[in-house]
Amino acid sequence: MFPKKQTGFTIVELLIVVVVIAILAAISVVAYTGIQDRAEVAKTASAVRAYRDAFVIYKQENGSYPSTGGFCLGDQYGIFTGGSSPSCRYSTAPILVTNGASARNSLKTYMGGQLPMPSTKLIMSGSTEYVGAHFYGSSYNYTLDASPVVAIEYYVKGDTCPVGPVYAIVGGSTPAPPAFTTPSVARSGSLSGGSRCFLLLPND
Repeated sequence: MFPKKQTGFTIVELLIVVVVIAILAAISVVAYTGIQDRAEVAKTASAVRAYRDAFVIYKQENGSYPSTGGFCLGDQYGIFTGGSSPSCRYSTAPILVTNGASARNSLKTYMGGQLPMPSTKLIMSGSTEYVGAHFYGSSYNYTLDASPVVAIEYYVKGDTCPVGPVYAIVGGSTPAPPAFTTPSVARSGSLSGGSRCFLLLPND
């Protein structure tokens, strides 16, 4: 009587299955990360558009913007590494969420009673953390082609700014204020894997 033939997978076949599963898992992780990044960009873009429109209407109705200083757009930010209070902008020069609270709240009338939040996912550039969006009022003395402007600065993953036009800083250093000139650009500045974006609004 012949012995029964053993059935099953060989070691080589098992290794091939493991390798295929690992490859599929890696592809899935990359695809998922890409989807997440696009969702965060879309969140920031939506919030920035809403604030831009609110600022324009606010100025039309009130004659000026709600603040001459700087404040965060949204109030749900976290704390930078090594920081002590919720903040936006970047970790080397944060703006506290408590700054400009009354100015930020005055925009609610023009935004359906809500304060939309940009992405709160940190974007790294070297050891500096960037997050969200914020407003720069007239006290910053920004200009575009020598005309006074105010600005919304925001940060996104990728190499383009989704809400524009945006402009690059071409001049200005302490004590002179930053200056911008046309034409517009794809992004105002590059970060590691992301973009820094200056969206300018007229202040005449």
